Amino acid sequence: MDRLRTPSLPLPINPSSFLLHTLLPIFLVLTTFGPGYQTISSFAIIYFPLSVYYIRTCTRWWWIFLFYIMNSIGFMLAYMNTMNLGDDLRSYKGITFGIGLIVSLIILIPYVFDRIAQSKFSSDGWARILIFPCVWTGIWTIFLFSWPLGDWGNYAFTLLNYEEIMQLASFAGLGGINFILSWSGPVGSDIIYYHVTKNQNSSTATTSTGSIVVDEVSIEDNSTDTVLRHPPTRTPKRSLTLPTFINSLSIYIFVLFLVITYGSIRLNTSFIPFYQKSIKETFPQELVNFGCVLGNSDNQIDDYMSYVNLTQNLAISGNKIILWSEAMTGIINETDLNSLYESIRNISISYNVYIGFTYVDVTNLNTTIYNKQVVINNKGDVVIDYKKSNLVPFVEANFITKGNNKLQTFQSEDFGIIGSAICFDFDFPKLIGPVGPLHARMNSIRSIENGFTIFRCNSDGVSGIWNQYGQPLHSIPTVNTNTTTFQVPINVVKNRVKTVYSVFGETFGWICVGGIGIYLIVIVVAIKGSDQWKARIIHWS
Repeated sequence: MDRLRTPSLPLPINPSSFLLHTLLPIFLVLTTFGPGYQTISSFAIIYFPLSVYYIRTCTRWWWIFLFYIMNSIGFMLAYMNTMNLGDDLRSYKGITFGIGLIVSLIILIPYVFDRIAQSKFSSDGWARILIFPCVWTGIWTIFLFSWPLGDWGNYAFTLLNYEEIMQLASFAGLGGINFILSWSGPVGSDIIYYHVTKNQNSSTATTSTGSIVVDEVSIEDNSTDTVLRHPPTRTPKRSLTLPTFINSLSIYIFVLFLVITYGSIRLNTSFIPFYQKSIKETFPQELVNFGCVLGNSDNQIDDYMSYVNLTQNLAISGNKIILWSEAMTGIINETDLNSLYESIRNISISYNVYIGFTYVDVTNLNTTIYNKQVVINNKGDVVIDYKKSNLVPFVEANFITKGNNKLQTFQSEDFGIIGSAICFDFDFPKLIGPVGPLHARMNSIRSIENGFTIFRCNSDGVSGIWNQYGQPLHSIPTVNTNTTTFQVPINVVKNRVKTVYSVFGETFGWICVGGIGIYLIVIVVAIKGSDQWKARIIHWS
């Protein structure tokens, strides 16, 4: 029986082991430039093969602990100034590092599961390749619905520059993108181990699927250290022999080809027929004016009536939908509140315009403070009265009262269904579910998933309009300006694109969550079960 042992004499340095652990500082760099503010997508892509390879081949737990610490530091550097605190980072960096420790610890779970799978499942089967992406996707799906930061930090956003791949969100949501991204880990790890480092020895099992297993002889030649050594590889099953070109790499490339093809079809055949028509024939509808009323820290107006006047000027100039950016003014008494509503109602009726205005409701200061958005239609009716439900941790959660976590919508005569959400709400698909520059681009994933147009007005940020495929029709930084306007064809706003996600939501991700439960049961049986059950697991995996 294997047990923990400490060698009595120091072991000679293994060059392969030394090269393996040079990956640790590389992980720090790859995480820093992964799903953060300075994303380099190629860094995120190679992170998975290298990290899976490293966890599979290192033999001591404390190397895995160093891997965990490097990831946590990288997370801290990637998100250091999320709250725009400028130079005041002395306490904030500790909070960010603490969050990084939690996130990195949880996402270490897929790596541990994957390592166990290498010794408990068939060496030529599908399970040892698909366990990692399945568990990774399941973990991030749980994050998505329970994590107070929503989809913030999700690795799927590292592929934002690849529009065709991001279109997969319309089918399977962020879970599908996470699966495709993380699937490259086991596939790439096998390539590194078998073809790059050329570990072709008796401890490596190769099969017709092109997959391999690290067994008794590890890259670290520490024969007396049995902490993480795998038991001997089981005999490969011989029930079916596949052609050599059908292997984990070729299957992954084929699936990736299908994903890119699906995205290209959505992007390139959405409005234009096979033989292109003129712009006039393609977009015969009129252009619609959208207007933003903005507030910002350098040019703040305290009087809410000044914002009302800006709104009236936009309405006079022909804007049909006018939106205020978040928390434009504070309303402290019922008199001002009634005056604000009546003023907006008069503008809506007089100029046939839809207006979404925002304010911080402190009329009941001793009991509740709400961050609100109210939409009044062109007939003067209040059609949306929404209280922000997903509050920013460390900023709003301490003093703002949480609203009802339900998306409010209404059917308009001119623009179809219109819904409303505020800032951080867009990071939560449970709200925008089936129905700074990075943040604006992240928000566009909701339009891909649900097939609707997003109109975004942001003080000291990026304002614009994104179509049903997440493509920016207008996207500009809005700083030190009180208003801005956009023009788009009315069909872009009115015609919603049907998506699979709008019906099934994150079903794919929850299937992966269920897969984690099945995996745990199978592992327990593989360890504690009878020889007959163990043989069945090897056969079916």
